[in-house]
Order: sequence, then C-alpha cells, then structure tokens
Amino acid sequence: MNDDDLTRLLQQHASRHPADERLRAAVRTQMALQAAAQEAPPTVPARSGWRERLARLTRIHPALAGAGGLALGVALTLSAVLVAPRLATDGMLPDDLVAAHVRALQIGPLYEVASSDRHQVKPWFQGRLDYAPTVLDAPLREQGFALLGGRVQAVRGRPTAVLAYQLRLHKIDLYAWPAERGSAPEKLQRRGFNLVHWSDGTMQYWAVSDVDGAELERLASAWRTAAAH
Repeated sequence: MNDDDLTRLLQQHASRHPADERLRAAVRTQMALQAAAQEAPPTVPARSGWRERLARLTRIHPALAGAGGLALGVALTLSAVLVAPRLATDGMLPDDLVAAHVRALQIGPLYEVASSDRHQVKPWFQGRLDYAPTVLDAPLREQGFALLGGRVQAVRGRPTAVLAYQLRLHKIDLYAWPAERGSAPEKLQRRGFNLVHWSDGTMQYWAVSDVDGAELERLASAWRTAAAH
C-alpha cells in the first residue's frame, strides 16, 4: 500500500471531529508565527540618533558646537520632530511592528508590568518615556479585550509604549506614540497578521495581532469612543 492508497482509506473511513475555537486559534497563531519567521523582511538600518544629528548640525552650523546645552536641546527637539513623522509614514513600519510582535510572542516579554488595572500600568511608564500614553481597561474589557500589562519596545530606535491585550486566546499589541494629526482607522495585513492604525490627533496607535481584522477594527472603535469621553 502506497501513500495515495493510505490517504484514500483515511478520507473514506476515518472519523472527523470539528476543532473547537481554542484549538483553531492556537493553530492560526502558530501558522502565523511560522510564516512571519520564514518571511521576515530584511533588517532596516536604524535611524540616526540625536548624537548623530547633533554632529551633523555642528558641522553645518559651527556656532552650535560651543553652545553646549543649547545644542543638546536643539538636537533633542529635532529628534522628537523628525523621528515621529518617519514612524508614521514609513512604508516598512507595519512589517517592523509585526516582527516586534512576533519576537514578543516567541521570546518575550509580552509585558514588563503585568496588570489589568490602568492605574497600575500607566504610572509604570513614568521615567521610561518622554510622553504619557493613554491606557484603557474597563471600556475595552466590556468589549472582550482584557488588559494584560505594558512594556517599552524600541521601534526604529525610539522607546515606544506597548499595551498588551487579550481577546479569547489571541494576544494583541497596541503600540502608541505622539501624533500631530488625527486619522480614521486603516486596516492592513502583513504575513498573516492584521494591523489597524488610527490617530486621535494627540497619539497614534497601531494594533497588531493574528485575530481577525474585524476584531481589531472593533477594538479601535471601542478605544476611540472611550477616549473621546
């Protein structure tokens, strides 16, 4: 009996049992992780830090070289102004966020502060970021999205707030950093993972997960509604 014969016998006589949602979710997650690991995009060179920008500025404007603290302040200001728009508009950003999400799932940490209470998670970011991210718990929990905790993730060399949520067995990373303009939710997909991006004019958000795109859009809608009140 060859493989084809065995396959036909199994198809004709083997009993079939539908997988429950827990097993289906676990299989989808593992398939997405494997696909992401096999198809990971080439490493994108890190953006220059403020020291490199300061060095370029002093070469262009020698007067800044002796300004000390003033030059440092200028460099830090330029860093905040120049890096954030690149994060917002770079076409490779969704791939980078998916890769970061996969690393967090595979080797961790998914969160550095573990809590379902925003009053525990939000203060944890103090001193770790130069901005204060919004953290929501109850309004999202009512929609099935449970807050697990938060972490700081380097995105293109910039420390970025990440909130970890869970919907059934699916883990969701919500990346947040300052923004100057508002934008309606936009849905994307990369290597089996779904992403939804939106901005409220103060912060911009990227939700990343293997959960259905419609569920991420539902999270974005619940977030926008809660944040507006």
